[in-house]
Amino acid sequence: MKKLSEKEIISLKGKRKLTMTTPLNYFEAKIVEEAGIDEIGLGGAAVEMCFKGMPNGTKSNLEELLIFIKAVRRGAPNTFMMASIPYGYSFISDEETLRTAVAIIKAGADAVKIQGGSKTKASKIKRITSEGIPCQGHVGLETMYAETIGGFQCIGKKADEAINIYEGALRVQEAGAFQIDFEDIPYKVASEISKRLDILTVGAGSGPDCDVQVLMYSDMLGMGYPTGKYPKHTKQYFNVYGEAVTVLKKWKREVEDGIYPNEKEHSFEIDDIEFEKFMNKIGKVII
Repeated sequence: MKKLSEKEIISLKGKRKLTMTTPLNYFEAKIVEEAGIDEIGLGGAAVEMCFKGMPNGTKSNLEELLIFIKAVRRGAPNTFMMASIPYGYSFISDEETLRTAVAIIKAGADAVKIQGGSKTKASKIKRITSEGIPCQGHVGLETMYAETIGGFQCIGKKADEAINIYEGALRVQEAGAFQIDFEDIPYKVASEISKRLDILTVGAGSGPDCDVQVLMYSDMLGMGYPTGKYPKHTKQYFNVYGEAVTVLKKWKREVEDGIYPNEKEHSFEIDDIEFEKFMNKIGKVII
């Protein structure tokens, strides 16, 4: 499998749909690459929420993210990987944002992502792309700031909201981003904006007309949310959580019933003569 470049990804707009998912370790990344997924998306929010079980990604930090980037890169050396700049690291200045982006690229990512389509965020994207670092934007529901608007919800149901999203997307494109994440935007709005952009749009709960579809690895495989309340835009193709609980319960029963481990199938032998020497040395246990 040959890793896509930024230029090749841009060239695929309108030609075929691309896929992106979010492995968090070496083994998951190996599975993703073997499946032929086009892009990997990794971010502090995913690390905080899926790995640590936190309600959001506001506690994420760069040092932890770099560890995950290195692990995922080892598992998927030939898959294009984008990593989000963690919460707070793009707040201070364009230069601080650039330093963070450089650290992410040095760890093994091929691109970085910044949430938001404001003029301030566009300025930071431009600073990054001016140094030749591929950057992805993000408009619609900005997950890092979801709590400030009352939680996770669809953005763009009102005309003025939809216009703000469109204007933000144009700013992100003008700043040099190669693709932009549309998260939880009404599908009609996402479709019309996508038609008007030269860069690729990444759909997360924003309908089928986006150029790239992203689905979190943990959501796709049903690895979390034991209550069954997954986000509306996700689809569970398997139930890892439920299956794992079933397997562990079965294993526990077999241990308690003496079925596992079996001496012949799961254990190792010792030559009778060697065992006799061993026993002569330590002596028999008198019960």
